[in-house]
Amino acid sequence: MNPENTLMKAKSFIAFSLLLLAPLAAHAQQTVSPTITVRDHLWLFGYPTDGDAGYLENAGYRGGSRMTPVEGAHWLGVPNLLFITQNHNRPKAMWFESKWKAKTTMDQWAISFESMKGVNWAAVGSSGGGGLKTVPDIVTLAKAYPNFTGIYLDDFINDPTKRADGTLIGKPAMSLADLKSMRDQLAKVGRPMEIWTTIYTREFDRQHKEFTDCEPPLTEFMKDFDVLVLWTWQSDELRDLEQSLAKLEAVKPKTTRIALGIYLWDYTGVDEAKKADPTYRWGKPVPLDLMEHQCSLGLKWLKEGRVCDLVILGNSHLDIGIPSAPWMREWVKKHGDEKLNR
Repeated sequence: MNPENTLMKAKSFIAFSLLLLAPLAAHAQQTVSPTITVRDHLWLFGYPTDGDAGYLENAGYRGGSRMTPVEGAHWLGVPNLLFITQNHNRPKAMWFESKWKAKTTMDQWAISFESMKGVNWAAVGSSGGGGLKTVPDIVTLAKAYPNFTGIYLDDFINDPTKRADGTLIGKPAMSLADLKSMRDQLAKVGRPMEIWTTIYTREFDRQHKEFTDCEPPLTEFMKDFDVLVLWTWQSDELRDLEQSLAKLEAVKPKTTRIALGIYLWDYTGVDEAKKADPTYRWGKPVPLDLMEHQCSLGLKWLKEGRVCDLVILGNSHLDIGIPSAPWMREWVKKHGDEKLNR
């Protein structure tokens, strides 16, 4: 046997085998799914700088916050952002400012959000302000900025009044027809866009002491939302969080997902240590044992798939000295890179 012929045949066989295997290797590379982590499903509920100054000053945290939404997200280690406007800081319409500004305020905010993985911009802001008239500008931004993933509706039920029987009824921030119009406008973006909304325990739990109904009933609106963000307004009620999630699961449409809202600040809670201070009115940081409780449940439910995301509120609370802020940051450091089986 000629050694040179044997070597040439061996080389040819190896080369031929590599050619056959190359497509298989390429296919294997293409089908490897990226690792999904807890961090991928964390959002900051952010708003213009110092948006909560009044609430914080009521509780003795004076001097204000300077943290912007993006600074807050990066400080926490959170990649996604809900941008919530308030009545006193809502940007003017783009058509109005574009007459004289090089970049409108909404454009400037959107540029500052470009380092975020996902951004949902509020059409309905805090206290129910905004509405359908804000949607065309959000659609314009979404077409220009690929990281825009949806619209947020905060404080959807507002202005509660007492009925003759003593029960409370509020007004929805948008009608069913408005929601359909908004969905139709979002379709013009040319990629999937979602609608998220705030939902408080008092809005779906009929046993809640402050149950607030609306007309039509909130359950009729739920089919128009992709994600319901569950918020517990009073921190003492976080002890009932497991029951609250179960009650929401029982009334929501099958295809509508639930995210868990995580407060660092109790807006109406009373700090017993400050009650004697004549300048103190109300408000307190969420106690650390309740921070642990809500975050532990949120992590468990995220891994089980009972909630799709965790939403942390908000940037104005991160640099004013409340203990729940650094606690939250350390929690994200500890759990952010844990894998999710999705």
